[in-house]
Amino acid sequence: MDIKEDFSAVTEEILLSLRQSIFTFCGELEKQAKLRGVYPKTIEPDFEPCDEELMPFRFPENRIVRHVDKVGESVVYLATQVLNLSEKAIVKELLRQRQPEQFESCIPELVNEEKCRLVEANFHNLQSMYDTYLFESDLENQNKDLRYLRGHVSIIFHLLKMGTDLIHYYIRHMSKLRRESYAKLRFPLPKDAMLTAIFDYFLHYAGLYLEAAKQLCRSMIQHYSVETEVHVRIPNYRGFHVRPSTLIARIVAHYGSNIKMFLDDEEYDAGIPFDLFRANEEINARKRRYIADKMNNRRELQVQPPNDIEDLKKDLLILFLNMMSMRELILYDSDLPFDDLSREQQENLAALASRYIKHFMSIAKIDVRSDITIAFRGDNRALHDIELLAENGYGEDEYGNNIELPPELAYLRE
Repeated sequence: MDIKEDFSAVTEEILLSLRQSIFTFCGELEKQAKLRGVYPKTIEPDFEPCDEELMPFRFPENRIVRHVDKVGESVVYLATQVLNLSEKAIVKELLRQRQPEQFESCIPELVNEEKCRLVEANFHNLQSMYDTYLFESDLENQNKDLRYLRGHVSIIFHLLKMGTDLIHYYIRHMSKLRRESYAKLRFPLPKDAMLTAIFDYFLHYAGLYLEAAKQLCRSMIQHYSVETEVHVRIPNYRGFHVRPSTLIARIVAHYGSNIKMFLDDEEYDAGIPFDLFRANEEINARKRRYIADKMNNRRELQVQPPNDIEDLKKDLLILFLNMMSMRELILYDSDLPFDDLSREQQENLAALASRYIKHFMSIAKIDVRSDITIAFRGDNRALHDIELLAENGYGEDEYGNNIELPPELAYLRE
């Protein structure tokens, strides 16, 4: 694992602390037994270390190795499942790094036995999935990263399993939720030491191993993924604003892929919403050019606008409504601020209408319908979901209202 901390050394410290707590408990149990007269005098207490001599050799690896079909598909599926789990809110909240002064206050609202047990079960399921489909297979022998990934998942599972037990013990016996006199009681392990073990060891190292596992998964996905390209239409409502850009980035993160978006010769990182925002500048420029050409090609607009401002507003509003019926414009607000702009000399109705539309676009009162398409290039699984997202309006209707996504994209709403 590529981390700076010495996991083995810290583990020895935790084991020593927990071992000492057992000795403390046993000593107190012996003391209470003597006080109650249930201590057999014929037996003298002693202690023998449970050290076990390791075998100086390894058994030969001669078990039958089974064959796995669809190598790339199997590896990518497992790696994707790990990445998906790592992005769940409950996992992020549980494994988030916290300061010592926050330990006590975040139990049980943010960190509790139920959440930890649920996350533990998810990682146990990942380990079981690996053992069912990949353990002792030719694929496992071909790709050593698979064994490393299995090891990481197993360590996370066991850290969370032990962490769950300690959190249960702390909430049930040591916290003020159970008894007001908790501060006066003596425990085998002091409260501060218990909280440190839970947060700075079990949850902390589970988080570090998960980050390392994510790096392994991304590397394997890039190695086995099939690269392709799809072309889809831009979002109807105001282009790549927050919702469509965020959903696209979540798809990219879901598959751990490296996906690029292309508009003409410009390249954008589809995994970064702010990078997708940049495409709006070119999209809006195209829309402005399109509407200017549209106005200039209409003969009835090659006239001087009326001098009366009310007549001018009426003519422009009729024009905009007509363009709406022709599905050329989208009006987001019927109360258009016509007084924002003034007429310019020698400006015909076409030029004035074009200038008003551009202004209303800039203040989100109007938008121009467009058939502009963009290209996405990368992992075919991610591109399939991006294509499906585009077919469903990028999660919104043409007025920016949230709409239901198909079941295949349900993970985007989690």
